[in-house]
Amino acid sequence: MATQKLEDIISFIETQLNTLSQLDTVVYKGEDDQDPPVKNFGAVIYTSKDGFIETEHKHIGPHLTENWTINLDLIIQRKAQTPRTSVSETYGTSYWINTLMTLFFNKTNSGAFVRTYYESEDYEEINSGIKIKGVVRVELLNKYT
Repeated sequence: MATQKLEDIISFIETQLNTLSQLDTVVYKGEDDQDPPVKNFGAVIYTSKDGFIETEHKHIGPHLTENWTINLDLIIQRKAQTPRTSVSETYGTSYWINTLMTLFFNKTNSGAFVRTYYESEDYEEINSGIKIKGVVRVELLNKYT
């Protein structure tokens, strides 16, 4: 049995996101489920079907290094007048990407994780705003008994 499971990682990500007072909604959902209704800003956590975990034996014994990739999309529920202001406004895309990078940079979750970080991958314009797509990568050293 592994010491850290997917639910522990999702719980960690939700806890970190809930420290951001600007977020209205933090939801874990299925990959193909619809996005939840968001008033201003919301975060959507989900796992992808293709390879959200990679394992590698780096240690002797029951230890296994695991790299988890959890999708984290941020929804900004308003469109800016011009593409430039969507980046430069107070809570624009640049602000959120920097905030998420800082929020997840090298967190160890009380020693359970080796390291974590956030990577912004793409963005998508939705009918009333912007969705910033990214992933949280978590490296942990799991012990199996």
